[in-house]
Amino acid sequence: MTAAAQAPAKSAAPRDTVVQAKTLAGTVADKAYNLGVSEYGNRNYSAALAAFDKAIAGRKDFEKAFYNRAATKFELKDYPGALADYNEAIRLNPGAAGSYFGRGQVQEAAGDRTAAEADYTKATEVNPAFAQPWYYRGVLRFEQAVGLEGQDKDAEAQTRFQEAISDFDQALKVDPQYAYALNDRGSTRLQLKQYDQAIADYTHAIAVNDQNPLFLANRAAAYHRKGDEKSALDDLNRAEKLKSGSAQTLNSRGAVRYAAGDYKGAVTDFTAAIAANPTYSLALNNRGAAKIKLLDYAGAEADFTAALKLNSKYAEALLNRGIAREMLRKTAEACADWRQAGALNMRAGTDYANAAGCGE
Repeated sequence: MTAAAQAPAKSAAPRDTVVQAKTLAGTVADKAYNLGVSEYGNRNYSAALAAFDKAIAGRKDFEKAFYNRAATKFELKDYPGALADYNEAIRLNPGAAGSYFGRGQVQEAAGDRTAAEADYTKATEVNPAFAQPWYYRGVLRFEQAVGLEGQDKDAEAQTRFQEAISDFDQALKVDPQYAYALNDRGSTRLQLKQYDQAIADYTHAIAVNDQNPLFLANRAAAYHRKGDEKSALDDLNRAEKLKSGSAQTLNSRGAVRYAAGDYKGAVTDFTAAIAANPTYSLALNNRGAAKIKLLDYAGAEADFTAALKLNSKYAEALLNRGIAREMLRKTAEACADWRQAGALNMRAGTDYANAAGCGE
């Protein structure tokens, strides 16, 4: 039984909507367009939308206005409207990579990942020196690979991970200081168990921006996987100082303390993580695991039960609750938990049930 850190995933990169600059002409349409750009920059999206509407009303072939109105509608979560405007911008100027990139973001936000990947690809073809489409396509491929793992599609997942790395490489060829591309390439390498390379990428990202707690927390995960708990703890302490009260950071620090044998410290961190996010089932499961180490079986059972109330198909929590219940001499309940974990394809659940002589 172990306590798990939060796995690095897609980083919370800032949205890279590219708004085109103001024009110099003095027509009514140009003035309305320039006002829209200013309002967009001030995040007054409704006012920006009205201004771009006026600009387009004054000039039906105003490609930049369609482009920027699409970006504005995206911010307002009007995805059909944004898609229509990007389509018109592309019709008016098929060589604008930014329009394909923007349309890809809309497609992704609307849930059409296949169309999003196609648009990011088109953007890279139109302008290979545009870093963001390479990065965003890499993120899509990383997430697809993660989703394929554990589904008897490991070979396909490995291919997608390698494709993601290639995309991050291209983004970094354009912009070697692209911190999020460095971070996410590190997370891809971490999934491939290339721990030293992952640490190198996270370290480079931290050198670019040492105020981002995500980069520190992810490097800590790599150190943790490598068994270097001291370095992991140092990074998580730094991350916690930068963003105090982060449930994920506290949970990860608890997992590192658990691995180092500091079970009381682990319980303290898991408790703080749960206080920050009461629906954090992973932290509840982890606290239960630490309580078992401290021989608090009743407390552990309660934590696993709370985790299962949040997610009834949480196989690891079922397995662990079975262990706690066995120690509490609740044999029938323990067997039921292990059988249910086994039914959820957790081999260890079946193994525990068989070892304990659990009947049907």
